[in-house]
Amino acid sequence: MRPKHEVGQIIREWGDVFFDSYRPVPQVRKSFKAMAMCRTARLGGHVDACPDCGEVRVSYNSCRDRHCPKCQNKERETWIGMRREEVIPGVKYFHVVFTIPDCLHPLAMPNQAPFYSCMFRAAWATLQKFFGGQGLQGGMTSILHTWGSNLFYHPHIHCIVTGGGVDRDGAWRHLKGCKGSRNFLFPVHALSKVFRAKMLAALTKQLGKVQTVIPQDIRKAAMSKDWVVFSRPPAKGVNQVLEYIGRYAYRAAIGNSRIKDVTAEGMVAYDWKDYRNSGKHKQMTMHATKFLHLLSLHILPPGFVRIRHYGLLSPSNRDKVREVQVQLGGTPVPKERKKKPYMQICAEKGWGIGMCPNCKCPMITVEIIAPARAPPAKSTRSPMMHL
Repeated sequence: MRPKHEVGQIIREWGDVFFDSYRPVPQVRKSFKAMAMCRTARLGGHVDACPDCGEVRVSYNSCRDRHCPKCQNKERETWIGMRREEVIPGVKYFHVVFTIPDCLHPLAMPNQAPFYSCMFRAAWATLQKFFGGQGLQGGMTSILHTWGSNLFYHPHIHCIVTGGGVDRDGAWRHLKGCKGSRNFLFPVHALSKVFRAKMLAALTKQLGKVQTVIPQDIRKAAMSKDWVVFSRPPAKGVNQVLEYIGRYAYRAAIGNSRIKDVTAEGMVAYDWKDYRNSGKHKQMTMHATKFLHLLSLHILPPGFVRIRHYGLLSPSNRDKVREVQVQLGGTPVPKERKKKPYMQICAEKGWGIGMCPNCKCPMITVEIIAPARAPPAKSTRSPMMHL
């Protein structure tokens, strides 16, 4: 069932007012305009028909913008399939989250690309220190998120971390806390202290390249806070871990299903979880221009890589992964890898994409719809001061 309200709809109706009020950077304009046109006649499409019952369906093309809530499913499923080939049998995988305190947000906003890169480097340097303490090279797959459930600015990194690593001889060894029935990675309090030191050191070095420093009041506030590092015990199986983290890898800041109402006056209501209150479901209401402003905070800089692999899980160590998979009785990663066709993935999952909803027969494309060339209608909304 399609959601009643969509991000694209809000942009189409209130985007011009938002652009006039907030003057966003070009990348935000580009992404918003793409989302506004997503799966509309503006981008063209095709007409499918069922040869058996005559059912006809019109489908419009997607914008493929990585921030669009409609365009992530294909990439997510393909990504999960590629990661599944890299699974090391019998190894526990942990979900670890590294979060920066809000006192650093003033540094992050005007320096997004270098700041986020520092977060990745600091997270991996932190884990390296603990793996190295046991003489191992572990692995990490990491994903950047910049939002909280309430859509406010909240940069943090989700990681899949191996519960072991290879020693100097290339042999696999489980971490001390992961042997047998034990499900312990590293002490989170110690992780948070090391992460704080690594992050501030990385920021100092990065800012030094542009001949600036961390303001003393911000550094003092950052040092006085307890930084949050969260570690979740391994799931029942690695497939569950991949499905779980895959949702994070290709998740937009807000899904259309969470938007509950959009009034004629432009008031937007959406659901969110208050994790400081036991994950209680709540509803946030604000004007569309404020909503779009919050959404714009999570448009990444052009070309920024938000999913990164380190250590044993980096592409450069694929041969080591193959060796470990063989050591532990698994199937090695293919040397020549091919992405599984999306339609095949849909068929395996029983999603019925490309199938007639009535008789379940494969539908046939009978017409290609060319993209519409007319410019979108200018919004007639009166400008409104941002809230």
